[in-house]
Amino acid sequence: DVLGIRLRFQFHHFPVASRCNGEMVELEPLSDPEDIAELRALVELHVAASGSPFGKRRLAGWAGAVHRFVKVIPRDYKRMLASIASVKAKGLSGSDALMAAFVENNRDLARASGN
Repeated sequence: DVLGIRLRFQFHHFPVASRCNGEMVELEPLSDPEDIAELRALVELHVAASGSPFGKRRLAGWAGAVHRFVKVIPRDYKRMLASIASVKAKGLSGSDALMAAFVENNRDLARASGN
């Protein structure tokens, strides 16, 4: 992680719906307290590194600003998280759970990558 560059998902402030490939990603409102805390920490890092006036304004009015962000999450990643939760609920853990989730997800024809 460097200033919000994520492999899992991204947070965006501006309206991104028209710029996103809806077949590949989902836009979600920020409601999870962990996501909100992570986003705030990323904005704080950004402000500390860049002195960004935009970031400073967002932090100063955080309660109102946080609702202007959305979480952009790849559908395949979200599907994999669901697969991991499913196999863990069946009693698997660690690398066994990850491998079983991978196999389960690999059979899902709804994946963006296809095969």
